[in-house]
Amino acid sequence: MNTLLKEFGLAGPDKLTLRDKYSLSTSVFVQCMGIDVHVSIEGSGPDVVMIHGFAASLHTWDETAKQLSKQFRVIRFDLPPFGLTGPVLDEQGFARKMDVAFYQQFVDALLDELNIKKCVMVGNSFGGFLSWDQAQRHPERVRGLIISDAVGYQQPLPVYIRLFTFKTIAWLTRYTIPAFLLRMAVRDVYGDKTKIKKEVMNRYLELFMHKPNRSAVGQMVGVFTDGELGAERLVDVQAKTLIVWGDKDRWVSIDMASRFHRDMPNSELKIYRGVGHIPMEETPERFAIDCITFIETL
Repeated sequence: MNTLLKEFGLAGPDKLTLRDKYSLSTSVFVQCMGIDVHVSIEGSGPDVVMIHGFAASLHTWDETAKQLSKQFRVIRFDLPPFGLTGPVLDEQGFARKMDVAFYQQFVDALLDELNIKKCVMVGNSFGGFLSWDQAQRHPERVRGLIISDAVGYQQPLPVYIRLFTFKTIAWLTRYTIPAFLLRMAVRDVYGDKTKIKKEVMNRYLELFMHKPNRSAVGQMVGVFTDGELGAERLVDVQAKTLIVWGDKDRWVSIDMASRFHRDMPNSELKIYRGVGHIPMEETPERFAIDCITFIETL
């Protein structure tokens, strides 16, 4: 019975249990905009900030961070409402709407709180958007930029995100969501599904299915649907940029890679054959080497 309840998000670990299980030895919780943000800081040297995408967590960078932290100070964090950060609540205790302006304010405030003066931004998917957005709005802070399978242009949403744009489904997530949908979504972001580790799948399930997290997802999907993301600003990004893309990406079309490369004046493009939407997780060794090589050229 307990297994069945977990499959529909009706049972599962509480917040403290999840913190004990998924906090790292490098984890700290930083107060920002009224919430405890899960942050990992490791290594020493020039600052490298990593931002994950939709439904992920800072753990998506685990293997990449392990390599980069040998040369750099790596800072990564869980975006609300995901990971161990969870949602931002309004005065009534409900998850507040998290639009593009909210995330811009959040990243600005957190980097200020962490005293990040100059860094390389590394972002995947929606984290890729937040990274190039930071470089465009705060060129004084970003000395280099690495974006992977990034969001930037309007396009059809992946079905697993589009589901949450329906009001009925967004309302239902307050109470239940089938775990099989999340398993399908995780498999969908890998080019080679055989590379998905059991412990990684379990982590995605436990963190996403945690009631406060999944209940808030309907309050953030508007970032993909409400108005433009401002792709016209890409031409203003002056930071030297590495664009990485998996040619088996089913979430953000490979066609977008060439558009980013065309519109960003100081960019280079690397295509990973046979790889999906999250190269840093599917092929971390190659991704880490490319990141280090690029950063050393700055």
